[in-house]
This record gives sequence, structure tokens and C-alpha cells, in this order.
Amino acid sequence: MSEKKEDGHWKLIRHLDIAPREFLMIGNSLKSDVLPVLNLGGHGIHIPYHTTWAHEKIDAKIEHENFRQLVHLKEILNFL
Repeated sequence: MSEKKEDGHWKLIRHLDIAPREFLMIGNSLKSDVLPVLNLGGHGIHIPYHTTWAHEKIDAKIEHENFRQLVHLKEILNFL
């Protein structure tokens, strides 16, 4: 996705014709990939990458029932 803000995610959810709770975003950016989806009621899985752009970093800890933090991509299989 080139537009990783809530509006862009809403556009994709509508295009897929699904409810936000049925949407899962997996990404390496909390700010761009995960938080917008959680704000819409979807699910977000964060898999950190060894480098992160400064504008993608956040200081807050995410406490959300639809959020998961994983170390390796293969751990996703436990949630699908």
C-alpha cells in the first residue's frame, strides 16, 4: 500500500468488502502498518526489522486486544 493512513486502509477494507474486524495487517512499522488498522477495529501484527526509519518510531507501548508482537515471520502461523 502506498497510502498507509487510516483513509488508505478504509479504502482497502471497502474494496475487499469485509468488516474491519476481519482485516489483518502484518508489518514492520507500528506507526504506518499497525496503528491505523487497530484504530479502525482491525488486527495488527508487528514484526520488527533491524532498522527503522526515525519517522516510523513511536515511544508508546501498544496495549490492544487485536495487537501481536512477533519476532519471526513463521510465528504468524499460530494466528491464522
